[in-house]
Amino acid sequence: MKTIIAPTDFSSVSYNACLYAAKMAEDIKAELVLLHVMELPAAAAEFPIMQEAFVEIDMQEELNELRDELLAETNNKVNIQTKHILGSVEYEIKELCTEKEPFVVVMGTHSYNLINRFFIGSTTLYSIKHLRYPVLVIPSNVQYKPVKKIALATDMKNIYEVPVHEIEMIVKYFNAELQIFYAGKDKQKINRNSLAGLLLDHRLENLYPQLYYMEDEDVLKGVLSLAEQHQTDLVMIIPKKHGLFHRSQSKDFIFYSDIPVMAIHEDDVAPHV
Repeated sequence: MKTIIAPTDFSSVSYNACLYAAKMAEDIKAELVLLHVMELPAAAAEFPIMQEAFVEIDMQEELNELRDELLAETNNKVNIQTKHILGSVEYEIKELCTEKEPFVVVMGTHSYNLINRFFIGSTTLYSIKHLRYPVLVIPSNVQYKPVKKIALATDMKNIYEVPVHEIEMIVKYFNAELQIFYAGKDKQKINRNSLAGLLLDHRLENLYPQLYYMEDEDVLKGVLSLAEQHQTDLVMIIPKKHGLFHRSQSKDFIFYSDIPVMAIHEDDVAPHV
């Protein structure tokens, strides 16, 4: 069975992401693992272990309450597990991914106890790259609806590094239509990249993707405009050190998109069928 991991810090933003993950798990028949990581403070206080033990009990109770709420929201149709642990957020998420081999990790956009470690500054691409599993970021105002149209936003460069098998598996999981978006700064450049677009289209020909172009100085604005025009439910991006989705532009997609964004990578572990 497919597994979805949803880290939570019990904020309203992470609750919304967990609810999205639960409804998605119900829709695609996956199990859900709720993870809360409590990081110990660097400075030791008097009797710190005893103090943390009381907090840990409270956090486990809160995690159980969240699980029960999500079970009610999904009519008890989803197997929901919980894990509460003391440690490093990045390390524990990575370890849980190694154990569960998830289909995706679902997170909210500005749950600052967690998301900053993934999507801000130099940690952004490093964490995404080393997690080796897709990360789905849910805007705080987005409610789950069945994912029927998925767009791959591409810069039409290095197309043979695109994780085609992973994209194919994700699209098939949702039984969705695949769109390919390219937003460029001038029409001539868009035309010059048409051939690369057709090659990318050919690599994914079994999914019968639709290819769309937008001339726009602002890549994010162009892609989101295409998403609105074509009623896209989820946008895939492939963060890179250089090219269209370098560090700052990936962060823009994460924080300013008003639809869910899934970050996938050339070296991801391909989802299991």
